[in-house]
Amino acid sequence: MNQKQREFIIDKVETTYKKEKNTIQEELIDEPSLNNYLVAAFLDNSIEFADMTILKQKMRERVIASGTDNSLIHVSDLWGNRRDRVTSKTVYIPAEEIFVIPQNYKDAWNEFNEIRKDVQRRVDDLYAQKETIIMKIQIGSNENLQKLITQVDNLVDLNIMNSQFLLIDK
Repeated sequence: MNQKQREFIIDKVETTYKKEKNTIQEELIDEPSLNNYLVAAFLDNSIEFADMTILKQKMRERVIASGTDNSLIHVSDLWGNRRDRVTSKTVYIPAEEIFVIPQNYKDAWNEFNEIRKDVQRRVDDLYAQKETIIMKIQIGSNENLQKLITQVDNLVDLNIMNSQFLLIDK
């Protein structure tokens, strides 16, 4: 078996891997937007605010610790167009410090995270399988690879390819 034939099989493995990876990744759902859930909670009057005393204390600490370019409130010069030169930064306050995070957002986030982890685990497994197959192709005997080449058009799944290698090796 020459190097061109090995490259052909490796290319087929790579193509199959990409297709299977894309199929798995299509199962991903969009990450839930905390902003949207907070707006929805506001609209249905279920919005809850965090303890304002703690929030005020944290804001006070951040504002005092900020430099001259940072401000909680920015006053603009209405007489001139100085927006190009304004370099002030925003004082960052996480939403969790202002609002009680809605339970339906937490549930949606947990569902998203579980799906994301499962998809990533399956993609990682698929990648490991692809790398194993490529290694077998690179170090496999000419006879075994010749048998695989005759069947390569039917090999549309990395699991099938891997099992074919197991059968060939016996």
